[in-house]
Amino acid sequence: MKRKLLMLFLSTFLLYATAMAQQMTITGKVSSAEDRLGIPGASVKVKGASTVVQTNSDGMYSINIQKGDVLVFSYIGFESQERTPTAASTVNVSLKTDSRSLDEVVVTAFGVKKDKRTLTYAIQSVKGDDLRQANQSNIINGLQGQIAGAQITSSGGSPGLPSEIILRGVSSLTGDNQPLMIVDGIRVSNASTDGTVNRLADFNPEDIENISVLKGGAAAAIYGIDAASGAIIITTKKGASGKMNVVASAKSFLETVGRLPKRQTMYTTGLGGTYDNSTTTSWGRKFRVDEQVYDNPKRFFDTGLTNDFNFNINGGTETYNYYMSGNYRDGSSIIPNTNADKLGILLKGTAKLAPKLELSASVNYIDNKIKEGLVGSNSGGWANSVYRYPSQYDIRNYQFDNGDPNYVYYQDNGGTETGILSPLWNVNKNPRTTRTRRTVLNGVLDYKPYPWLSVSYRMGQDYYNQTYDNITVPRTPGSWDGRLYQTRGNYVNTTSYLNTTFNKEVIKDLNVYALVGATSEYYEAKTNSITGEKFQNPAIHSVNVIEAANLKTTESNPRRQRYALYGDFRLEYKRMLNLSFTGRQDWTSTLPTNARSFFFPSVGASFVFSELMDAKDWSGKVRTIYAKIGKDAPIYRTNNNLTQYLGIGGGFVNDPTGGNPNLKPEVTTNNEYGMELHFFKNRLNIDATYYISQSKDQIISARVPLTTGYVIQTFNAGTIKNKGLELSINGTLMKQKNFQWDMTINAWKNTSKMMELPDQVRVFPYTFGQPYTAAIAASVLDMPVLGIVGTDYQRNSDGYMVIGADGYPLINSTEKQQYIGNREPKFNFGWLNKFQYKDFSLSFLWDIRIGGDVYNATRLGMMSAGIAKEAGDWRDKEFVFNGVVKQADGSYIKNTKTVVLDYNYFTTNYASVGTNFIEKVNWARMRYMTLGYTLPKSFTNRLKVNRIQLEFSAQNPFLFTNYSGGDPEVNSAGPNAGGAEGGSTMGVDFGAIPLSRTYSFGLTVSF
Repeated sequence: MKRKLLMLFLSTFLLYATAMAQQMTITGKVSSAEDRLGIPGASVKVKGASTVVQTNSDGMYSINIQKGDVLVFSYIGFESQERTPTAASTVNVSLKTDSRSLDEVVVTAFGVKKDKRTLTYAIQSVKGDDLRQANQSNIINGLQGQIAGAQITSSGGSPGLPSEIILRGVSSLTGDNQPLMIVDGIRVSNASTDGTVNRLADFNPEDIENISVLKGGAAAAIYGIDAASGAIIITTKKGASGKMNVVASAKSFLETVGRLPKRQTMYTTGLGGTYDNSTTTSWGRKFRVDEQVYDNPKRFFDTGLTNDFNFNINGGTETYNYYMSGNYRDGSSIIPNTNADKLGILLKGTAKLAPKLELSASVNYIDNKIKEGLVGSNSGGWANSVYRYPSQYDIRNYQFDNGDPNYVYYQDNGGTETGILSPLWNVNKNPRTTRTRRTVLNGVLDYKPYPWLSVSYRMGQDYYNQTYDNITVPRTPGSWDGRLYQTRGNYVNTTSYLNTTFNKEVIKDLNVYALVGATSEYYEAKTNSITGEKFQNPAIHSVNVIEAANLKTTESNPRRQRYALYGDFRLEYKRMLNLSFTGRQDWTSTLPTNARSFFFPSVGASFVFSELMDAKDWSGKVRTIYAKIGKDAPIYRTNNNLTQYLGIGGGFVNDPTGGNPNLKPEVTTNNEYGMELHFFKNRLNIDATYYISQSKDQIISARVPLTTGYVIQTFNAGTIKNKGLELSINGTLMKQKNFQWDMTINAWKNTSKMMELPDQVRVFPYTFGQPYTAAIAASVLDMPVLGIVGTDYQRNSDGYMVIGADGYPLINSTEKQQYIGNREPKFNFGWLNKFQYKDFSLSFLWDIRIGGDVYNATRLGMMSAGIAKEAGDWRDKEFVFNGVVKQADGSYIKNTKTVVLDYNYFTTNYASVGTNFIEKVNWARMRYMTLGYTLPKSFTNRLKVNRIQLEFSAQNPFLFTNYSGGDPEVNSAGPNAGGAEGGSTMGVDFGAIPLSRTYSFGLTVSF
């Protein structure tokens, strides 16, 4: 018996030793035959087996095989190669470009990777490297100029200010016009709470592998309700098979203030040419030569310094891979006493639990702290105060050595105190702070019983806790006893998907793709807000020193539940003709019971016409798609609600916003037509799209007669139409042994029209707290949606101003809401260039906008205060207005009367007319320029590191514009601030902070 056991053991050992002797480890690099650069993500597969690995970011791979195995090297857009290693060795492979291939892998809905050749809709991708070249901490800002059809507008150069992204125009008057945000297949929030930064800014750009932009509802139809404005699909990096890779980087950013509004520095404070230090208006006398004049805006802003540190560790084997990263960013900005501090950690991993079963999971934790000053139209905003601050006072002299406020002017009017104080008091004493702790969890289980069939279950949760504090210390003008506002909120969105995918050639030349699935989504927010006034102890700024009678507490707990069933089907014939169909049935809790379920379909087709020709060096495709998609209502708009009554007796009263049990979803229909052309072995690529969309049954909240018992009510009314052209051209202009020049041009134009508004309504104003009645942002029937309405002068039938008997133009006081401006640009261009010469790289991006009006409310306020540049240049000048004088018989004669442009004219006439502050604006801005240098291998090898790269970058270094104000890229109230609860204030400049010029230096080391 012992002998048999010994023989069995020896036999097993010999078999194992023989198998081990036959196993080999093959390593190497997969590169492009044209430029010899590594190809990341290329597949290295054992022919006839399931063993497959992918190359890392440098094109390197490592795979274990048996002797005699054949390796297949492949990548989309390249011709595959096969190799049979004879012994453990290094196998390097150079793949040749497939000159007839239209194939390009893009990430589409639910994170599914598809050949772009098969798509029937427009999609555009931005690689992570191109995003990182922009050196923007907010991912949205990094996309500026890189996506045709994307209008991205920053709210200013302060930390924490949000940015707005609109794809193919505004589609909703009061709803969310921003696209759906998906990170690694899971929906994430991009909300901007209390006017703070978009939540997408929480994510680290260094972790991004690729961003796919589904531009219209047609492309994103399968996502349903939230995708009527398109979708942005973000894919983060993951580990690749092979040895562990470590990458560490450090960057420092120097930030300086950009373009500022121009001011006059010739006149003191006062009125009517007389000096008076009890007012901040600068209509006084001229400065004497011995008087100090301060350039206060320049004295206000600082130089910001930010440091950014990143590292990631990744690697794996044939059965698992991992990716771990960390990011810490801390810095000050151009605004005194403001800063942003962010910590981010990402952990990702994938493991093969069985030959056909794979588990992937990730956790992303972010801790984001921001301290900033109030800006723009917000209460207590300091930016306008900076621009208007009189030149005779030093803006930096805002307090005494003991900390007491140093008022320029102070008065106690019988207990009602008023005063003038430097805005630096507000910035240094009354900042607002926001802290967001966010965790995004993601898990997916993939089962692939056959090569043509897979089942995937994904579940994710986006949770964040946010605290917001805004404390106004005592002795602040407008709040002499102090004020406090605090919000504490918890927000959670949980989504899950179950998808089954079939992809197989069922008969010769006919491939069938089908995806069917179900999803559920649950959203809940719990917020508590406290408003208090009058600190009992001026030195303590807490709710504990405010009397209960001066405190107001509010709580909210909005919740929403959604379910959906959906399908995506495609027939492909001879890799030439594609027919696609999608359908989605949604159920949502925010609509009435009888309207909670609705179905939205899409149908599309594409035709690769070059397959019919002998196209050796070029290829072409045409495509079209029709889709219908909708949006549900905001939470709790179907029922009448009660609100707490804080008066005598307490209790509850009807909320001023009335519910509507008859609401139905907004519906957007999309028609899209496109063509894709590729020439010279893909050296030149053209993608052109024409689209038309119409959004009807707008869910809006508008004023209603008080006889209804409410002030505002939500209902369905209004139709918006958008149409436009998009053109994207990219190619390699030069390609030599040591030099390559790549260029991308994005151009687009969108035209909108307000087709329908509620009965008897011609103007739908945005109610974000617009400061002046001379002009406001609004939508007007039969006009472009992003309109401006306001006052104008009286004009005759030929358009000439009508001049009064006193020689000054007459204001049209009977029509105070004339359509006077269109904030929608006529054309947009993005121009990206990338150069590579040996170890040097250079890239730069120009962002160009032609047309589009800007309402310069900042200048209006400065003009009223006598501090605008024109208030100094034009003051007391004699002038003859170009207009006509109406005669008794109704005829007109040319005006010839000379008048003086005095204080009364500027403050009562000029500042009351909105058209004086509407400017048709063009601008060209260099978004960034980045220069990189990779140290030679001969040097890095001695240090035992793989790669060292040095980088210098400049953001917004150049701006050319005809705008008379500061920066023409303005959105003073932030995204979705118009209407009763939505819209866009793009093109409204009220106390806007200019985008800063930033210069950065970086070092990246790979081990």
